[in-house]
Amino acid sequence: MAGRRRELYALCSKYDVIIVEDDPYWYLQFPSSTNSERVFTPQSSKWKSSGYDFLDSLVPSYINIDTDGRVLRLDTFSKTVAPGCRLGWITGQPDLIERILRLTETSTQQPSGFVQSMIAELIIGPQADDVDPGKGPSNGKGWSTAGWVRWLEGLRGNYERRMNDMCRVLDTGRELLKVGRRSSLSNLSLDSDDEWAVVQTTTAYSFDWPVGGMFVWVKMHFETHPLINKVSGARLSRALWIFWTIKPYLVLVSPGLIFSPTDEIRNKDGYKFFRLCFAACDEKEIEPISHRFVDAVNDFWKIKSVKKIDDLLEEAGTSVEQRAGEADMAKLASFMGPC
Repeated sequence: MAGRRRELYALCSKYDVIIVEDDPYWYLQFPSSTNSERVFTPQSSKWKSSGYDFLDSLVPSYINIDTDGRVLRLDTFSKTVAPGCRLGWITGQPDLIERILRLTETSTQQPSGFVQSMIAELIIGPQADDVDPGKGPSNGKGWSTAGWVRWLEGLRGNYERRMNDMCRVLDTGRELLKVGRRSSLSNLSLDSDDEWAVVQTTTAYSFDWPVGGMFVWVKMHFETHPLINKVSGARLSRALWIFWTIKPYLVLVSPGLIFSPTDEIRNKDGYKFFRLCFAACDEKEIEPISHRFVDAVNDFWKIKSVKKIDDLLEEAGTSVEQRAGEADMAKLASFMGPC
């Protein structure tokens, strides 16, 4: 990974390309999903230490190797404090930052003042009140940078546990077992009752264990569904999305179609993918919800009636939105944009 970053940087340097490193989930990297050779320390990777072991253990930023001043790194509090905390910061060389500042003065101006004050008090601490000097904590301090890094490390650990819980369950449901009967090949008698029991496996979906963030991307293999020769993959995808939301499953996931940047991608591959968010529900509910997700896939692959698919598609629209508001609905979906 470090070598590839240096190669990409060298290429951008050769052709004078600015690198915008937008990495909101950088702090949420999972060691359990990371190969040992990708775990970094200042000693092993020759990066300059940040002074915090947790930050030094993460895959280095392009800022670490920026010798030309061509990297702009974007960070945000929205993924680590609260979804509505739309506040971030940009790291880069002074000349680039100055140009960005001038542009924002005549366009977006400042982020929310309320969010700025909340984050400032959280990290820096409440300011002394001239009228009431006793206002705020006794030491008048906030988390400081060390406390902020400690919070990030704890949050990463919490999300990593959730990811492991979800992926372990998903691993059990990738392959579906199909049991059938086949006449014995060793007995060619036409009136023989001898048969073999045949067990076949069918891949319903595949996924990679995420190395960071708060999502698991699942690719459905609709080409293995019994109705694929009668119902298009896109219609099966829509029907499955609805099927997840009915009882006893009650799981709401994000369809890949909403993340497809073009119609070509949407029609070719977008419908095959679904995004599951393991940060959107209580940690203790991750395993039960994941089991319901898997059970729904298993039962959906047992559907052999085109009419059943048509009936599910007729339920699309208001009925799905109504069920999405049910108290028992497990919301593994996050519709707050593609990031």
